[in-house]
Amino acid sequence: MEIHRIAPSKAGAVAALMSTVKPDWWDLEGASSQLQDVGLLARLVGWYMEQDGAPKGWVLCAEFEGYSTTTIENLGYDEDGAFVMEGQLEPLLRQAEQYARQRGLRNLKYVIGSTGMSCHGRPITDYGEELRTLRSNGRAHFDYFRSIGFVPAGFLPNCYGENYPAIMVFKPVLKRGARKKKMGGAGQPPGSPPFFDVAA
Repeated sequence: MEIHRIAPSKAGAVAALMSTVKPDWWDLEGASSQLQDVGLLARLVGWYMEQDGAPKGWVLCAEFEGYSTTTIENLGYDEDGAFVMEGQLEPLLRQAEQYARQRGLRNLKYVIGSTGMSCHGRPITDYGEELRTLRSNGRAHFDYFRSIGFVPAGFLPNCYGENYPAIMVFKPVLKRGARKKKMGGAGQPPGSPPFFDVAA
């Protein structure tokens, strides 16, 4: 067999295969869209705080409906010229959590580098044990996210360099048994505050 990249000219043939071999997951149109429309995999949405008419802090998220997860992609706040990523952003983090909940998504995810953590700077051989014994060595950023309900759930090995993993933390946002709500116009939850939609 030969391996080829899925080019636009071949997407239709691959979509036909997908819809034929697993029709309960894809019809032809859905498979074709998924292969060619990156917006179906992740949708960017973000919010910012304003002071005296100028942005002061922001959070950018990616919504992965297929995984029932909103991922915090990046965030920051200008504290008198210093870049910070903790408590000053709490209103925006609450907004992201509210958005995920209103969308019917179950998780809010964030990724934190291992600097200042017990897993930093050495090979990880047993990820389950490393997660069980994970601790902060005074890493304020990690400690802050733990304090607002995020829980470590895994690692991305060597994410930022050799022996420099990322720690995936999650916060459940949807109560068990809650049902997904209908969306308002332009994909915005009914009654939610204005936000900028990067996908728009």
